[in-house]
Amino acid sequence: MEIYDLKELKLRKPGEVLAEIPDSYYSKRFIPLADNLFTALRLSDSWNQYVNERLIGEESLETIIRTRIDESMETDKAIRAKRISKKRMQETVCFWGYPPMLPIRMDMARLSTTMIYGPSVDISFAYLSDEDRDLSFIFNIHVEESEMKDLWFISKEEEPEIYNRRHMKLGIRLADLGKKIKDNVEVAKRIKDILIDIRNERTPQWTQSAYYIAVFFMVGVINITLELSNWNSMGMTWDGVNAADRYGLPNCTFTYEPLPPILNMMFQLERPMWIERLTSALMNNQLYWSHSEMSTLEEMKQRSYDFYDIFLRFYSWQLHKGIVLPSQTLKAIPPVYDNTKNEWTKYGFEYPAGPRIHFRDLGLTFEEALSGVLFDITHKSKIEQVTRDNIVSIGNGLKTKYLRPEEE
Repeated sequence: MEIYDLKELKLRKPGEVLAEIPDSYYSKRFIPLADNLFTALRLSDSWNQYVNERLIGEESLETIIRTRIDESMETDKAIRAKRISKKRMQETVCFWGYPPMLPIRMDMARLSTTMIYGPSVDISFAYLSDEDRDLSFIFNIHVEESEMKDLWFISKEEEPEIYNRRHMKLGIRLADLGKKIKDNVEVAKRIKDILIDIRNERTPQWTQSAYYIAVFFMVGVINITLELSNWNSMGMTWDGVNAADRYGLPNCTFTYEPLPPILNMMFQLERPMWIERLTSALMNNQLYWSHSEMSTLEEMKQRSYDFYDIFLRFYSWQLHKGIVLPSQTLKAIPPVYDNTKNEWTKYGFEYPAGPRIHFRDLGLTFEEALSGVLFDITHKSKIEQVTRDNIVSIGNGLKTKYLRPEEE
């Protein structure tokens, strides 16, 4: 991958981008809250560059999910086989899996997963089309005593008969629930009414496990996928769940139904406190630049250079501008939506002035900066310039490169 020079990138005006998006496109109002995606669209040539190739993004999502969960499972097996020491576990990061967009330090995975979800759980993630709320993609993860045991996918193309199943009381097809019901929380409840039978048919040994449904729009998923800072990603998770309650938008961009009790309580916290608590549970508050799958990006490049170019431009822009520190994430000022006028009155997240982290200051290549970087920095760190000395490890899972001696 070859990074764009900053002079090659042009940031279009927010109004110009929004004017290109048809009002009939359901997720249009949510895009400015998804600040990374919105910035990527502003850096692109046109809305069509994104929307005409969005199926590539949807198909890439399945590849990303499988890759991330496989990597997490293989790393977990290595830990259980004691091939990774306790010290190295603290320096090894994988994607959590619940959802598979957030990183977690491997020494914290078991306790945090059980604490939040319980000992035995299924989570089905259901994708509602950003265009018209059509349900077309579902994947399910089963976790037993904090260990991922099963993963299955249901696509409309491969198993249309499942999407034709109707809700027993409402008579609505599974595929049409998002179109017929406006509220995403209610949609998730009705999806669960149908999917619980499918879950029980596929894995009868786990019929007594807790069962959660997570509905999501691609606008929220791509937004987090584009983010490098795990601290910012955690804030974006709060934004998506609280899009209606805190921002005044007509819906959330993703949520669980029901919310696990501890998450139900924590999502009611203010945004900075939520970020601090969850990054503590997943990463002991350490900053991590999230891992991007180079193989998936390369495949995307071969299939649609236009769609790949959206990612490349954004990553180039973000790395040139520099990544904010955790302490700056906690002080971010969010965009503002006026639900009386149904319009955004302020765009973008504003971060306080101060130092930013630049990949060249760290002695990293463009690819290394996107491969996953664990720092010894938290929200309490008082630092004027981040250097390579602040890096603990580079990479993800079993491909982690440790920069410090195992015994210090």
